[in-house]
Amino acid sequence: MSPPPSVFLLGTLSYLCASLLWGLNLPLTGALLKHFDPFWVSPCRYLIASLALGLLLMLSYGPSQLRSPIPLLRVLWLSLSVAVFLVLYNLGLYTTHPITAAAISAGAPIYVAVVSRVMTGAPLEKGFWVASMLTLLGAGIAIAGRASSSGQGLAFRGGEILLVLSIMSWTVYSILAQRWFTPDTPALRRTYLSSVGAIPWLLVFWGLARASGLAGPPNLSPSPQAWGMLLVAAIFSTALATVAWNMGVARLGVQTGGMWQNMVPVFAVVISLIFFGVEPRAEQITGGLVVLAGVLYMQWRKMRPS
Repeated sequence: MSPPPSVFLLGTLSYLCASLLWGLNLPLTGALLKHFDPFWVSPCRYLIASLALGLLLMLSYGPSQLRSPIPLLRVLWLSLSVAVFLVLYNLGLYTTHPITAAAISAGAPIYVAVVSRVMTGAPLEKGFWVASMLTLLGAGIAIAGRASSSGQGLAFRGGEILLVLSIMSWTVYSILAQRWFTPDTPALRRTYLSSVGAIPWLLVFWGLARASGLAGPPNLSPSPQAWGMLLVAAIFSTALATVAWNMGVARLGVQTGGMWQNMVPVFAVVISLIFFGVEPRAEQITGGLVVLAGVLYMQWRKMRPS
């Protein structure tokens, strides 16, 4: 059954907002990693994000909403899925060629559909395969343009499976965040609880990375510029983006979200052009338009009456 127009519009706007903020995250994280260790920056971001989410939750719904309405064990599982996503994603990027990482990430709709099918048994959304082919084609065009400009091609380094598993872990979180909370639970509350719970996990993973030599000593005295970027990344690209994502999943389903994930690098190119002065190539623009066509096609199929 097609969602009501109001639900469809709110879900679409939520996914659009999440994609934009995660698009901002890509160039912003690149700048942040010049100041922070990749393992240390994650708990820092989630600490700031949790404080912001907690304040918004109290102001919007009252202090009682800070308590979990579900068993703490389930909150731990939710937050572990978030932490595993971050750790695997960082390790995947660390051990994978950038061109290969972009190609692997382009398969997000497929990975999301597989996890959704296994966990929920739900059939594929209407128009899924056509939309997937369009998003994969568009991503391929953009990746080919990037590869030709750098004179590099695909190169497998062993971290590719980590990127796939990270996207799957995020999908698990997205599904469980809808399954374990009642439908009337605000997305803000779901996001706050999983963000707070992720902090201890991320600190444990950072400790293991530090002990094994993967992570260096933490930067405890960042520059004012680094502090500013960290605050923007935590509040907008971590806290508000995840709230918007959970709102989109609740209204349009996680498979549609998988399509929107391929819009993240498209928005990253636009944001890099506007704020970082990075000129996009024609292939990146063309590929982005093809990806957008795939997303809009699936949205149109969902709106058509059965």
